[in-house]
Amino acid sequence: MTLTDALRAGFALAHQRVGLVFLDVLWKGIWIVISIGALFVAASWITSDLLAISWEDARVGAVNGLIAAALLRRFWSANQTVILSILGLVMVLTIVTWLVLEALFRRKFVARTTGTFRILLLSSAAKYAILLATSLLLIPAVFAGAVTIAIVALVALGFLLTLFDTLIRADATDLLGTDLFRVAGLLGILMSFEGMVAGSLGTLLVAGFSNVASSVDAMAMFGAALVAVLFLSLLHSYLLLVRFSAIAIMRQNVVDV
Repeated sequence: MTLTDALRAGFALAHQRVGLVFLDVLWKGIWIVISIGALFVAASWITSDLLAISWEDARVGAVNGLIAAALLRRFWSANQTVILSILGLVMVLTIVTWLVLEALFRRKFVARTTGTFRILLLSSAAKYAILLATSLLLIPAVFAGAVTIAIVALVALGFLLTLFDTLIRADATDLLGTDLFRVAGLLGILMSFEGMVAGSLGTLLVAGFSNVASSVDAMAMFGAALVAVLFLSLLHSYLLLVRFSAIAIMRQNVVDV
């Protein structure tokens, strides 16, 4: 099977399961709602004591501003640890929710027979953890002026981790030894196409926002940005389904042989 055959078969199989694309977008919407809800609860909790503070109106805007700034500084000094702890809990909650929902909803993307949820959860967590640690390690290189080197290194690592993550999730690690170059080519084509589309839309949005001249134009551009984000989410889910479909077919051919 050539790379072209694998891509063609992957697209054909993905079209038979296209409903999974919309299911994949659904869990991202659920995650956004949960994250916003958690952030709202945290903000309400943090500001509950602040709103209870009463102070006399000086009837002078500048004086009121100085009083408000002083109150905020005192409130921050007295509650800094609590505020940071609450925000940290919210961040942990959003990360854990993302990982759990991703593993839960993407189980049907892969053809594993056992441990699907656990494998998807652990592989995703490991991938993000390695990328985060590498990003922190590359910060000194960025400040030293090696921005291009840092970006290239991070992109290369991201591609390598995506390759391993895809094969582990699809229970197709045997392809590392039997079909590595075709698997790498498959991921490279799909990820490059997605990157080009995202870059083109990003360039158009930046150009549009730079020419905003009124509130109507700004609202229109924000609407266009939301549409672009939704489109990119659908595209990512679709190409991810194509990727796993093609990998499943390639693995099946190896097993048959």
